[in-house]
Formats: sequence, C-alpha cells, structure tokens
Amino acid sequence: MKKTFFMGLLLVIVLTVGLCTVSAANAWDYVVAEKFEDQDGENYWGPYGPAYMLMDGALVFDNSIANGWVTLNFKDERLAKESYRYVVISVKTDNPADAQGVILTFGNVKKPFSDWGIKLSNTYTVYVLDLSKHGFTAWGDGAKSIPDFALNVVPGKNFALFINQIKLTNNPDGDTKK
Repeated sequence: MKKTFFMGLLLVIVLTVGLCTVSAANAWDYVVAEKFEDQDGENYWGPYGPAYMLMDGALVFDNSIANGWVTLNFKDERLAKESYRYVVISVKTDNPADAQGVILTFGNVKKPFSDWGIKLSNTYTVYVLDLSKHGFTAWGDGAKSIPDFALNVVPGKNFALFINQIKLTNNPDGDTKK
C-alpha cells in the first residue's frame, strides 16, 4: 500500500515538473533588444557594418552610405527554426517612400520591407512578421558570417531608418513575455 502510494506520488511529481518545464519553455520569448544602447547588447552581437549608429535607444540605419549594410547576430546560437514563429519589430523612417526598398533579412529570408508586409511611416510602428509565412527555414550562423538580422541599402536614396526593438515570439498578436 505504501509502495503504491509513493509510486503514485512520484508519478504526479514527475508529470507536474515535466508540464511546468514545457510551459516555461513556451512562455518565455527571446528579446533581442528592447532598445539598442550598446555594441554587443545582452542578447545580440553587433551591430556590425558601415551604415549604422546607436542613438536614443535606436539602431539607426543610414542609407546614404554607399554599399552600406548593418547586421546583428543573436547570442543564443541554439535557436532552431522552430523556436519562434514570429518577429516583433518596431521601426520608423524619415522618408517612408524611399525606405520601403531596404532589404530586411531575418535568417535565410531576404526581402524588401514591402514584401514583408511592412508599410513604413515616420512614427514608430510595431510589426509582427510571420516567419513561416515568408519561407523561413534557418537562422544565420555567425561563425560562417551569415547574420540573423541584416539591412542593406537602396542605392541612390538618402534616409535614416530607426529600429528600437526586436523580439522573437510564438504569439501571433506579438505580445511577448520576458
């Protein structure tokens, strides 16, 4: 009788711990940056490239730099393609029409902002990007100089693009947990 009771209790404990572990793994999202204040922040390496500066908590991309680009690598190198389905990004620009052509890269997907479904404006707007919908299959690999995130210039245009947060989540509404 005692043996059965203790075996049952042990089974309940194991199941409870297992379920809590699964819930915790799904509940926490990856906050790349809630603001960009330093090179090599808490959850990212970079930014790298000739066309950026950090200003007032934003990663500022300067499109006036010929052949300019900027990249970030996420510090969690164990990110699997299934880890997160959505990217939450907050962005604005001083020239929405010209900035639409900037190539935005997340992992293996490189597209102009417009192809991501982003309509840029001159005020910060939060966008939730469905990676799966856009054909995402892999994050970058810093060891092979393949970034997790990148921006590339639109030739012949002068504008600044401001990004003040990037988060990865599995919540389609973009609501992330820390």
